[in-house]
Amino acid sequence: MSAIADAAIEVLTGHPDGLTVPHLVRAVRASGGGGVSRAAVERTLARDRRFRREELLGRATWTIDVDAVTRASAAVVPVVAGSPLDGLSLRDWQMAAFTAWAAAGCVGVVEAVTGAGKTRLAVAAVRACLSHGGRALVLVPTLDLLAQWQRELRQLVPDARVGQLGGGRDDDLHERHVVVATPHSAAALPVDLPRGAVGLLVADEAHRYGAPTWGVALKPDFRMRLALTATYERNDDGLIDVLGPYFGGVIAEYGFAQAAADQVIAPFDIEFVGVALSERERVAYEAADHRVRECRRELVSHGLPKAPLELIAAAARLSAAGEGRPDAAVSREIAAARAFLSALRTRRDVAAQADAKMAVVEQLAPRLAAGGTRTLVFTDTVAQAEQAARTLRAGAVAAEEIHGDLPRDRRRIRLAQFRNGNLQAVVAPRVLDEGVDVPDAELAVVLAAFRTRRQMIQRLGRVLRRKPDGRVATLVIAYAIDTREDPTHGAHEDFLHEVIGVARSITTTRAAP
Repeated sequence: MSAIADAAIEVLTGHPDGLTVPHLVRAVRASGGGGVSRAAVERTLARDRRFRREELLGRATWTIDVDAVTRASAAVVPVVAGSPLDGLSLRDWQMAAFTAWAAAGCVGVVEAVTGAGKTRLAVAAVRACLSHGGRALVLVPTLDLLAQWQRELRQLVPDARVGQLGGGRDDDLHERHVVVATPHSAAALPVDLPRGAVGLLVADEAHRYGAPTWGVALKPDFRMRLALTATYERNDDGLIDVLGPYFGGVIAEYGFAQAAADQVIAPFDIEFVGVALSERERVAYEAADHRVRECRRELVSHGLPKAPLELIAAAARLSAAGEGRPDAAVSREIAAARAFLSALRTRRDVAAQADAKMAVVEQLAPRLAAGGTRTLVFTDTVAQAEQAARTLRAGAVAAEEIHGDLPRDRRRIRLAQFRNGNLQAVVAPRVLDEGVDVPDAELAVVLAAFRTRRQMIQRLGRVLRRKPDGRVATLVIAYAIDTREDPTHGAHEDFLHEVIGVARSITTTRAAP
């Protein structure tokens, strides 16, 4: 699946008892992996069914699943043809992904950039299932996607009876060929297959189903399984504990480089714009950063892992164990975990909500107004979204904020206004990340630059749909200088690794004071 995975297979073949993560990372680097990061190695292995993670003496150890490697090397990719695929006009990557899924026993994860056509690939799987008398359950994370998927299925599978579970309806697979459901409804209500019918479960935005509450929606009776995502990763053990056992590993990938080469996505530029913290913000940031380091040392001395993501996850578990009790009534470890997580949040919030980031919005406004540029602005908080929208309006840009505190109808109206051109920009904290049908835009502005690789990829994907007139997409990332957001200090390393060599340009400038 990747050079990292191939190198890990080669290394672990000589270590049948497995290797701890630090030893494995060093071995992968030595075998030609260069400066690959620990996070990249762990992310690759967690996504690949050929690898197995075990806890030995309290340390994470990776081994090879010999049976899975043998099956992968011996798999015969069938020639897929016939009526289930007729009329879908699948692209080459979609056809390759479909055959890989079929070769894996109709089980697996497909990771492809936003706008590449994952939904149409899933429709091919639904058609294949229905052609054998089966039934399909499609899980989607939001009510907006519930409606989108039903429209797509009715258009491309016109003979199928398509139903809905959630949003006030409770259709089932005895009356319907396909049911589109939210995870909450699918987890709360039984979703039974007719006797003898094969079942297909499709999970859209599949990375979200690693949480235990959502994982309940992954029904074991559905033997055909297809997971769709632009970013198959999580910051917890959801891939290993929930998604991996159910869907297996990634069986097909379609990244930025391939999509750009195939002209599936728009050409794009990335602009980093640095802003300085105020004196007050700098004092608050440094104090929080100092507290993070203090608590980290204490937690590691108590045996918690040193790796940042593992440490945060372990601290969160510790903090949850003492929920409801004051600091005086819990152990030193739990108190330190609470202080660590609190300091992390403070450090992040100071940088994400830096006052000077509004200067970036203000300086962009004339450019947007003059060019009529369709723009999405991603903020950290509702208050920041409202302020950014006001700033754009003051610069003669028709802009409105969209957030979860607004009535759903008002959010829909504003998106419709954006779609028909009555709004030039929409500003939102998080509701535009996934699961909302955002009309094509060409500029995305990110004001909270601490975001994960997954969220940055999602936000870039929002402007990458190919434009009829060939317009270039742009991602502007405002960051606080000399903080954890600063790319010159290693921020966004994994995200930049994805786009270097694909983006037309990646520039770094400083906002005017």
